[in-house]
Amino acid sequence: MQNTMFVPPGWKNSRPKRVDVMDPRGLPQLSEWVTGAEADGYHLQGFMSANVSVAEAAALADLYWPKFVEYRGCVFLGFKFDKTAIDDWHGRLSGDCRAVESVVNHIHLWDYFVVALESEYAALPQLAESIAIMWRAAVQAAFPDREFEITVSDGSGDYGPSLRLIGR
Repeated sequence: MQNTMFVPPGWKNSRPKRVDVMDPRGLPQLSEWVTGAEADGYHLQGFMSANVSVAEAAALADLYWPKFVEYRGCVFLGFKFDKTAIDDWHGRLSGDCRAVESVVNHIHLWDYFVVALESEYAALPQLAESIAIMWRAAVQAAFPDREFEITVSDGSGDYGPSLRLIGR
């Protein structure tokens, strides 16, 4: 049976309507942790309380449900906001807000996660899709009267799986 996550109807730009969700039990770190347990030995609470600190969870929350900064009429991921760099890009790109957002709001998951195994690499595109769903919800909650495009690349033509947020 395939796990799926549904996006509530009415969400703007809810591509795709349905996203396959990776089964974390297929990742070696989790598989090793549940070895010796019952067949369905994965329990989120147990795994997280044994492996994830509050600081790590807070950092992940910032990536998954980002804060946003509105500056020069553009919207930026809070964790990527750097006024000096944005001012520089604003000048280089002749004030084109979409172009500036495209540069600043572009992340590569390889820059945020240690990928040691092929199975972890294979999980990143699905993780990127899940993060995109959360970004859509977060940016729409923060800016309900604006529209945004969130694109996901599987990494086949780039430096690993990536996400990008651009206003319309």
